[in-house]
Amino acid sequence: MHSSAWRMGRLLADHLKIFTVETTVNNAAFPARYGFLTKREWEWSVRDQAMAFGLSRGLATMPTRPRRRIFQDLVADYGVTGVHAGETEAVHAKTLANVHRQQLVEVDGQSDVLVVGLPYLGPYNVNSVMNPILAMCLGLGYFFNMYRGRPLVRRGGAMILYHPVTPEFSQLHHPSYVDFFEEVLAESTDPATIEATFEKQYATDPWYIHLYRTSHAYHGVHPFYMWYWGAHALDHLGDVVWVGGDRAACARMGFRAASTLADALEMISSTVGRNPSLTYLHSPPHAIADVR
Repeated sequence: MHSSAWRMGRLLADHLKIFTVETTVNNAAFPARYGFLTKREWEWSVRDQAMAFGLSRGLATMPTRPRRRIFQDLVADYGVTGVHAGETEAVHAKTLANVHRQQLVEVDGQSDVLVVGLPYLGPYNVNSVMNPILAMCLGLGYFFNMYRGRPLVRRGGAMILYHPVTPEFSQLHHPSYVDFFEEVLAESTDPATIEATFEKQYATDPWYIHLYRTSHAYHGVHPFYMWYWGAHALDHLGDVVWVGGDRAACARMGFRAASTLADALEMISSTVGRNPSLTYLHSPPHAIADVR
């Protein structure tokens, strides 16, 4: 994907004068009141612990809509750490250096199992719902790929993700996702097969195009690229289990669901053995593993 993007950028640069501006921000992903969420739990003060306890209890008993509103309405206290402008690739090199200086975390070797907890928010469900396809993209497309050099988990290892994988879709924002989930994934979960069999149909569908142009919908082909985003993880991993995930929704995507971490470890024992090594990717704050 990166090679394709750079190729297109260079082609455009040969014919147009392009001036690029990129900024980087810090890891203050929450307003000051909830700033403790970006700290490791053993660093929490007594006040932080009390706030976390009250927040978790309140969210657990709150109806779905108000709970989502709270998640969506949080305004981060991000601060700018850099602004670079000029030729595209030179600017991006400066941007990456800033990101790596802030987010790279050295990790000693790969593990048999990678455990992550996924948030409700992602790049593609702002003011909307996190459907199963977006959950898959967030976990296997984004979190799995938060590394430099080598993945946190060894080839053939397993990934355990915490997320409810609720089979709910927004007809306003993600209309083609509904059909992708019900029709495409019912036929195949293999990215190459999906691309060859269904992509053109969804990319040229007049109704999806109309909604994309005149309403608030993502393009009809968007769910395909969200699925492709996890292709590297699917190729690398030997097993994927969702703790707390809706069983039917997980099964439709070719995964299994477990009730607890202990259950998940039992389910993947045939893949990684009875005493696997585990790595937990804590988020927030955002981090990129530099696996040695």
